[in-house]
Amino acid sequence: MNDKLYGYNGKVLYVDLSRETSEVKDLSPETAQKYLGGTGLSAKLTYDLLSEEDYNKLRGNPYSEINPLIFATGPITGTIRPNSGRYTVSGISPLTGIWGEGSSGGLFCIALRNSGFDAVVLFGKLNKLSYLYIHDGKIEFKDASELQGKDCYETQKLIKDELNAPNTRIACIGPGGENLVKYSVILNDEGRVVGRCGLGALMGSKNLKALVVHGKEKIDLADNELGKTLRKQAQLEREANPMGEVGSLLFNLYGTNMYLDLGMVNGDTPGYYFTETEFIAENLTGKTLREEYPMFSYGCAGCTIKCGKSTVINTGEIEIESDGPEYESVAALGSLCGVFDSKPVVLANHLCNKFGVDTISCGVSIAFLTYLVENSLGINRIKEFLDEIPVEDIKWGNGELVCKLIEKISQREGIGDVLAEGVRAMALKFEVDPELAAHVKGLEIPMHEPRAFAGQALSYMTGCVGANHNKCDWYSAEAGTINDRILHIKRSKDRFDASGREKGVVNLQDLRAIDDSAVNCNFATPKFEHILGYINAATGFNYDRKSLMKVGERINNLKRLISCNLGISRKDDRLPNHNMKVLSSGRLKNVKLDLEDNLKKYYNIRGWDWETGRPTEEKLKELEIIS
Repeated sequence: MNDKLYGYNGKVLYVDLSRETSEVKDLSPETAQKYLGGTGLSAKLTYDLLSEEDYNKLRGNPYSEINPLIFATGPITGTIRPNSGRYTVSGISPLTGIWGEGSSGGLFCIALRNSGFDAVVLFGKLNKLSYLYIHDGKIEFKDASELQGKDCYETQKLIKDELNAPNTRIACIGPGGENLVKYSVILNDEGRVVGRCGLGALMGSKNLKALVVHGKEKIDLADNELGKTLRKQAQLEREANPMGEVGSLLFNLYGTNMYLDLGMVNGDTPGYYFTETEFIAENLTGKTLREEYPMFSYGCAGCTIKCGKSTVINTGEIEIESDGPEYESVAALGSLCGVFDSKPVVLANHLCNKFGVDTISCGVSIAFLTYLVENSLGINRIKEFLDEIPVEDIKWGNGELVCKLIEKISQREGIGDVLAEGVRAMALKFEVDPELAAHVKGLEIPMHEPRAFAGQALSYMTGCVGANHNKCDWYSAEAGTINDRILHIKRSKDRFDASGREKGVVNLQDLRAIDDSAVNCNFATPKFEHILGYINAATGFNYDRKSLMKVGERINNLKRLISCNLGISRKDDRLPNHNMKVLSSGRLKNVKLDLEDNLKKYYNIRGWDWETGRPTEEKLKELEIIS
């Protein structure tokens, strides 16, 4: 293997926050080739750091100082490949207690990529609230006591003012992260978010308010001319495909919320805490929002779609420019809570960004509370946590209450302190049937109905972090926007039956693991030959289809192994009964999911032990995870 690393800095920065010291280690070409970067590299670094004793400690306390929080880029980040402007954050999730990861776009990724490091590994805990400043090869710890309690937008502005460095890039937490809200986020570049798994809470537990980066390093690529050729080919193919151009135009006009209409048609957009799929949502569509409010488009680094949206709303007191809202946020804070007035939904999304909490988990938690009250479940226990909120105000469609609860959640006040723990903990606290809590392995189910597409349901059950639509967007395969017959990723004859789609789900999970390790945006879905070509152009690793897919398989199996070491098993690969109920009306009327046989086939394809849920020793050796 060539010792020269193309597409990488070749360095990993380890920061001991407790001692305020740092150490730089080389990234070996072998590790780079096996795990690429991003979440794959982060999983490898985590696995190498944690001992059996460490896993035992983390089982009882994911906030332990030994829990590494890792920021990483990949060999594709910021390259000529379109839509390559992303970075990842990984760690053991405070919300789920297992492997957690997320990614974000914007421009922070470019600064991190040019910092001279492929990954920044943070462990320990700072003695006081601080931020870490990486610039010109220096590592500085800065006092952030004046930033305590500041929201995500204020924090970015104040740090830039303090450093007199307007072009410096910042990833930070808000009050949600400081107060250890289990699903708090990390926000960068105004409104780009590492949204799921509560990694903002892990950052807050380390007393780290922000990671601030100014990078100038340049990275050599193996074959930049190949990258240029691939980009030109992609442009020509896009121009020759009118439907592809229409899709890009819709993304540009309406952002991800363009999907709300399609989701409604397929019964894929949930309402009223996953109990209905038909409702009047005209006021929440991307088209309506664009007509009703001033809206501006923007894109992340290298973006050819520009799905990012900034929406201006007038609250009567002040004018607010809110990032988004995106589809997941509109559905979670809107239809799932029975709110169909656009203004409180846009405002609720803004408050989540401002305070630094995940719109999906937050919306699901608020909807769960409303469902319990509307159905007179756990009422006496719920009343014990209510302060100034009358129980009769907790009802479907109360947008003002949704906004009030977001503030309480971010500050952990009253009932918000319970909701800040997520639905799994809420069910225990309110002493209701735990099967009513809409989660998989502790991660709240996103705004793609598992009953709408059986393949999506299977992916939720087996996903590396729990229920996450970005780790396998099988709904995209059913919509025809992803199609690779060699990988068995294609539209089903019967979308309510996963039979024969198990291999496709496995492969799409592995393909998304490659995306999250390369690192690039998965909204753009080039054909596999181009995915392969861009990675080879950057790295010179000369993967073929089989060897690159093996990288994705290796990455997902390693993440699974880490989570098994933290206590999950086959019994955790399931949907709650609430999300399996047969609905009596709507697009999903009489749909019944039965995925036991599909799960067995999935396990067989993966090489996982049916009794324990662990990857077999044979599989781990085959993938060279163990020797």
